[in-house]
Order: sequence, then C-alpha cells, then structure tokens
Amino acid sequence: MKNVGARMETLRENMNLTPQALSSYLDIPTEDLLDMENGNKNITLSILNKLCSLFGCSESYLLCRSEEFDYTKFAFRSSSIEVADLEGIASMNRIYMNMKYLTSKMDD
Repeated sequence: MKNVGARMETLRENMNLTPQALSSYLDIPTEDLLDMENGNKNITLSILNKLCSLFGCSESYLLCRSEEFDYTKFAFRSSSIEVADLEGIASMNRIYMNMKYLTSKMDD
C-alpha cells in the first residue's frame, strides 16, 4: 500500500498540485489524501478512477502492477488551479486514453 501512496504523491507533485488542490478535486479531506499517500488509508475505487483520469495513467500503473506510463504534460497559464480545471484535464485524459486504446485495437 505504501508504494501506491508514494506513486500517488509523485504524480501529484509532477503536476505541481498541492495536497489541498488534489483533495478538493477528489472531494475528500486533505488529511485523507495525505493518509493515502502515506499508506495509512485505502484508496476507494471511485478515488482510483478519478486519480487515473487526472494523471492519465492506468489503474495498473497507479497500483504499482505496471511500469508502463505515457505521461502527458499540461502547461498552465495561471498560478492557481481550480477544481473545474482539474476536471477538464481529467476529461481530456480520458479521451486520450480511449483513443489510444481504440488505436491499439485497430492495429491488432
């Protein structure tokens, strides 16, 4: 569980998100997020889904079952990020991941 939390924290930091911003997006208390990152609290399926959408990674990657991750970087023009911004990024990542999946199936 601790590796999953460490991976969560690394992904959050790579996006330059504060624990407060990510916990607002997840609609959970910041303390719960920090407990998850420290391996002291389990990640629910709904949280896992939201995290994977936001970070643009598979469940397998976030759960440390895979090392395959195609990182997509976003550039922000604002110093503050709102929950709606994170929801937009998560939506774009879901579209990208679905297109990538469909393209791989067409190649088969």
